[in-house]
Amino acid sequence: MKKKTILLCCALLCMTLLCACKSEEQIAQTAQPQSTVISPDVHITQEASERETLTVSGEGEVKLTPDLATVSIVIKTTQKQAEDAQQKNAELTDAVLASLKANGVQEADIQTEDIHLGEEYNYDKSPAELVGYSMRNTLCITVREIETVGKVITDAIAAGATSTYGLAFTVSDSSGAYQDALTAAVVEARGKANAMAAALCVELAPIPVSVNEVSASYQPYVYEETVREPSAADMAASSDANGISVSTGELSVTAKVNVVYEVIASTSLNSGS
Repeated sequence: MKKKTILLCCALLCMTLLCACKSEEQIAQTAQPQSTVISPDVHITQEASERETLTVSGEGEVKLTPDLATVSIVIKTTQKQAEDAQQKNAELTDAVLASLKANGVQEADIQTEDIHLGEEYNYDKSPAELVGYSMRNTLCITVREIETVGKVITDAIAAGATSTYGLAFTVSDSSGAYQDALTAAVVEARGKANAMAAALCVELAPIPVSVNEVSASYQPYVYEETVREPSAADMAASSDANGISVSTGELSVTAKVNVVYEVIASTSLNSGS
């Protein structure tokens, strides 16, 4: 009987100890901070403090020699009857086209820019008197052998063209020149930044914070903008093998940039003392 009583007491003591241990473990777990689950769609970032920067601009320019010319050629005829003005204009236009092709202007480089048929009045009388009809055909052409542009114009006038306008010189491809101008603009901006940093006693990061292309310009050189009737000199030049003397000049391709550098350190003016 004593043995049973002793065994029962030992069993009760073990159960009491196990319960006490489990309670302590549960209390310890409850006391630990619980982790917070954030949705993967939510991003928490800390904004960096505002950086000190230096902003400069640069411009680059590249000169080009034109290799293309464009010009508008006008054939105008005036007759008492509209159909006569149209027929005469068609004959002269065919002659002008033949002269263009004889000088190497390709069919793809000849474009009809405008065709106009209108009434002609004598405004010296009151009321104004209808005296006929005028037909005007305007051709816009591209001359790829630029050294022949003078002869092309001269021969067109000799064939029946009555006026020309808008002679402009361009280049067939300016992309390479623009890249060179852009490089020069960045180099100039970097030089300005270094000079300003030295004057301000600061050090700049070697890689810019940003580089922005501000603008680009490419302006064809316009030799003549207004319509004109062929002069006596033009007609005389038609007998010259080279035609009217034309100077192509040069074209400018420019690029501009804005560059922002970060100031990473300052240099004391008395650092050397």
